[in-house]
Amino acid sequence: MKEQSEPLYIYGRQPVIEALRSGHPVYKLWMAAGLSGSGVGPIKKLAEGRGIRVQTVHKNQLQKFVGAVVHQGVAASVPPPQFLADAEVDAILNAKKNPLILVLDQIQDPHNLGAIIRTAEISGTDLIAFAEKGTAKLNATVVKTSAGAVFYQKFYQASHILSILDKLNERGIQTLALAPGAETLMYDAPLKQGVALVIGSEGRGLRKNVERQCSGRIAIPQFGRVNSLNASVATAIVLFEALRQRKKQD
Repeated sequence: MKEQSEPLYIYGRQPVIEALRSGHPVYKLWMAAGLSGSGVGPIKKLAEGRGIRVQTVHKNQLQKFVGAVVHQGVAASVPPPQFLADAEVDAILNAKKNPLILVLDQIQDPHNLGAIIRTAEISGTDLIAFAEKGTAKLNATVVKTSAGAVFYQKFYQASHILSILDKLNERGIQTLALAPGAETLMYDAPLKQGVALVIGSEGRGLRKNVERQCSGRIAIPQFGRVNSLNASVATAIVLFEALRQRKKQD
């Protein structure tokens, strides 16, 4: 793992529950005085099981940690999600017969990134990869939008996205650019095999040099008059098409 030292202040009941449930380290855990309702009991029970003390504070004090957000009366200090080292990525590629991978090209909206991570974790994606620059940081907003899925997902970061694609292409993994207008529809794409789905940014989509580096291009069929889908929605559609094909194969 590549270490990141700065603590991350997360908020919201579900993200905190998942941080505790996943075994992710938790430095400190705060709960607003008099808090009740859904999630409070599980948080206390999970924290007790891990030997983590719940510190009771006034709800306004939580804002000092997490800022002007809806924190639901719960916050925690945790180490940020870690990135896999090259050797760890190689181990995943060696162990998985048909890995399912996402490569993200400059997804800059943390809400979109969080939604993508949430869908990726639910769909069993083995790895999410992106470049060091141009992609939203794995911050508290991403954690909240992902509903805590970041604590289960594996991440890989390289200096440039082209080096990620080179690595996958050399291993014989199909790198398929999700590109509106591509001749091959996702239904006809070989998603049962080891595949990396390459997703472009919210505004301009995939950059041309990234698209050229991919081994193929696929499209989601569209019948309406709006000419594009939100990046996280498009990712969800194609991921679950991959699952459909793999389920059918099984």
